Amino acid sequence: MQRLFKLSRYLLPVVFFGCAAVANIGLPDVFRHSPGLAGLIQGKVTAQLDTDYKGSMPHRSLSIGLIGAARYAVTGEGRAGVISGPDGWLFTGEEARPVMSLGESLTQIAHLRDALAAQGVALVMVPLPAKIDVHADRADMTALSQDMSQLYGAFLDGLAAKGVPAIDTRPALMSGAGFLQTDTHWSVDGASRVAAVVAASGLIPVGAESLRRVDAPVKEITGDLVSYVTTDQLAPMLGLGRERIRPFLAEFTGQGDAVDIFAPSTTAVALVGTSYSANPDWSFAEALKLATRQDIINHADEGRGPVAPMRDFLATVGAGAPTTVLWEFPIRYLTDPTLWKKGPDHA
Repeated sequence: MQRLFKLSRYLLPVVFFGCAAVANIGLPDVFRHSPGLAGLIQGKVTAQLDTDYKGSMPHRSLSIGLIGAARYAVTGEGRAGVISGPDGWLFTGEEARPVMSLGESLTQIAHLRDALAAQGVALVMVPLPAKIDVHADRADMTALSQDMSQLYGAFLDGLAAKGVPAIDTRPALMSGAGFLQTDTHWSVDGASRVAAVVAASGLIPVGAESLRRVDAPVKEITGDLVSYVTTDQLAPMLGLGRERIRPFLAEFTGQGDAVDIFAPSTTAVALVGTSYSANPDWSFAEALKLATRQDIINHADEGRGPVAPMRDFLATVGAGAPTTVLWEFPIRYLTDPTLWKKGPDHA
């Protein structure tokens, strides 16, 4: 035992400096091009080394996770981008941005409605309320929850004034666990309740196909807001455990008529939107198929916001276009001042 202790005195420094050496291999060769005396005096080398070490040291991720965990444990807060509620509930900071005038958004949506109508496609909006509104009791931020509730109501009223059909999804999401605890997105059950409201709205055609729900195995995910607090490994120690979800598929069971494989593909309804619709974990498109008893072509996309996928859809509308397009639109994007600017897609 004494020999092992003495050996550790030499082994630990070797491991430490060996780890540092491996980390330094990947660092930019800041000394290969001499900065000269002026560069040394002005601190250019030390500034570069500081930046490189912060980004390259192998313990950086663990350090950030530990610091974030300590901050959350002591103050109950994460870093910029997340709002912490009681009992481990997290909300996106995008819902805390200043509420802007809805004028531009309503005008742009009306223009898109008209452009789609010119192609024979009817637009139906499916606005989604803010999580901090739906779960106001979990946020403990009354003023902010009320602001987002008022924004949702004003958006519905504005769409009605523009003559744009819209479906009120807020009651369906408020009737149960509409959103996940540590994620930006809705629950599978919340998405299914919204799909039922869409089907019962009378604003879209309903089919007569026979479908059944096929459940996938239960899946555990780490909420996307956890990364604003700490690492996946440390999160459960803070009460930010993994979420359990059960996605599903809609399987057609009817025989139907013989299909001409050379005929153009047509469907009555298309879906456009964000990751709420695009990510199969939430099963929204599948729930719509079950609720409307027909196939739904999903044009939603992840990581691009609600506008870019709709512009892409409009640009590709042609032969075989659906008669109706549902536009899933989280209202938190209405607080984004760059929402309608052309250029790089928005997350």
